[in-house]
Amino acid sequence: MQRPCAIVVGAGVIGVTTAYELASLGHSVTLVDARDGVGLETTYANGSLLTPSMSDPWNAPGVHTQLVASLFDSHSPMKLRLSAIPSMAGWGVRFLANSTAGRHAAAMRSTYLLARYSVARTRELRLKLGLEYDAAANGSMKLFREPRSMKRCVTMAEQLAPLGLRFEVLDRDRTIAVEPALGGIRDRIIGALQYVDDESGDALKFCEALAAEFLQVGGLVRLGVQVKGIAIKRGEAVGIETVDGHVQSDAVIVAAGNTSAALLRGLGIALPIKPVKGYTVTFEDAEIRDGPTVPVVDDALHAAVVPLGKRLRVAGTAEFAGSDLTLRPERIKNLLTVLAGIYPRIAARLESADSRPWAGLRPMSADGLPFIGTTHIKGLYVNGGHGHLGWTLASGSARLLADLVSGGSPSIDPTPYRPMR
Repeated sequence: MQRPCAIVVGAGVIGVTTAYELASLGHSVTLVDARDGVGLETTYANGSLLTPSMSDPWNAPGVHTQLVASLFDSHSPMKLRLSAIPSMAGWGVRFLANSTAGRHAAAMRSTYLLARYSVARTRELRLKLGLEYDAAANGSMKLFREPRSMKRCVTMAEQLAPLGLRFEVLDRDRTIAVEPALGGIRDRIIGALQYVDDESGDALKFCEALAAEFLQVGGLVRLGVQVKGIAIKRGEAVGIETVDGHVQSDAVIVAAGNTSAALLRGLGIALPIKPVKGYTVTFEDAEIRDGPTVPVVDDALHAAVVPLGKRLRVAGTAEFAGSDLTLRPERIKNLLTVLAGIYPRIAARLESADSRPWAGLRPMSADGLPFIGTTHIKGLYVNGGHGHLGWTLASGSARLLADLVSGGSPSIDPTPYRPMR
């Protein structure tokens, strides 16, 4: 049976993985993006982590207190800016409504199941295709400086253990044994959680490498294409409208990150997706003798330090600031403080190194779960709203979507992620 031809709108890591999975199942696929390369928006210099262990959504119970306090604290890891409140009002109500203990726990479980499936698929693609993206399968470690936070995270890990999460509780000595580079803060930590199945790597390199494989299996990439809307005829999606004209297809998959909601709004599809800004600082050529080998997340500082080939990347913060991509000096300084707080000796050595700050806008859904699947319009699909776990969830979301488009039986239940929920 001949597969329908498809257009994937958006060439970030979600769109590229979706295009590849569809092409691998025999579809004729065109991938389009407004930029002149793949992975140049939120994917570009993201946190570099593939972490099913971090499946808890950001709208945890009590988040409203944290957001209100952040209005007056420039160092708050989760920062709400007054200027963003009007544009986020409706979304914010839904975000807080889903912060009850029951809804948060349910979303965490559904996210974990997709994340576990997704990282396994990413690993499968890496090995099968020989993808090079500074991949490391060393797990990850979450540091703790006080008992209450550690107990809370152990409880969450125990909730996910029946679903497959593997973790180990480490005391101070075991933490230093696993990552000797933490010796400089030995007296400031009480222990850690080690997640053995987490991975890391460069999402942009992954995106570029998989896009090359997509071309090899017959896919077409069209860059610099400004999409104005989805073409609908007699209640079915029949292609896209661009500034250069109509492009026909049998199916359209919108995987355009933060612009997905705007593309679909005029069709009666209201996706509660809003941008949440995150920052990274990457130290180039940061090969350090006795440097870190395991990605470390500091629970108190809400940020991560990730070895990335010859580089070192510090990632963190969640800033509700609308679509503002301004690199705010105080937020960059916060990340440098994080590095010094985890690896003081390394931070001192890197002061003169070439560092590259960056900010990206994570497309965040109001309930913490992505939107994957069909809409009420035949032939129109969505793959978006993955928030801070975009790369973690990318390969699994893409395979799930490709199975739905192809009429196959997905390996995981798609119900929690349906766009029309």
